[in-house]
Amino acid sequence: MREKDGASGEPDRAAGDRSLLARIGQRDQAAFAELYDRYADGIFGTAVRFLRDRSMAAEVVQDTFMAVWQRGEQFHAGSGSVIGWMLGIARNRAIDRLRAEARRPLAEWVRPGQVSSVDDNPDRGRPGHSSGSHSDDPAAEADRRWLRAVIQTVLGELRSDEREILVLAYDHALSQGEIANRLGIPIGTVKSRTRRALARLRLRLEGVPDLRDQASSVSAIPLRGDDR
Repeated sequence: MREKDGASGEPDRAAGDRSLLARIGQRDQAAFAELYDRYADGIFGTAVRFLRDRSMAAEVVQDTFMAVWQRGEQFHAGSGSVIGWMLGIARNRAIDRLRAEARRPLAEWVRPGQVSSVDDNPDRGRPGHSSGSHSDDPAAEADRRWLRAVIQTVLGELRSDEREILVLAYDHALSQGEIANRLGIPIGTVKSRTRRALARLRLRLEGVPDLRDQASSVSAIPLRGDDR
């Protein structure tokens, strides 16, 4: 069966999200519960990867949804997607948590990592654990770390076959031909799964105002050896 390209279902989900938010603006608790069930886990996953602290990440989720309940009517579709708006709120709350901690400079919390690494260890990256990497611009490092956390979370939401291909491409630097040989699938399947997975990443990042500039670069990362 020929696989469809693109992130199927994303436009319908975006419209559904906007409808839920409009109902939340009218104090519809059922709509709020549905939006929470849809995105709380993803926001928590992003926050815990960024903060390296499950307790603070849970507080970020609580603060984010409190803001959604109180300010849902302030959302404008032209500013991005609903989940992007929510991730923007979560990002600000997460950075506030880091600043409030104030035990080490923000840069010391930021560690480079691979796109496939899903590390929910609440201690790793915390103050007192050496990062091995420092930056002259803590704000820029925080932005990079948040971007990485979002990407890791979206990767975790992909179908396993799509995620596997991206991991082989970016973490293991395999070409599309090498991936096809390793997995025993046609190269056309590798290309379609890659396009679909990257489209999903791009859609999610484009919905986050602070990450829009990075969205195009994520989708344009070349695979080593095009194998056309």
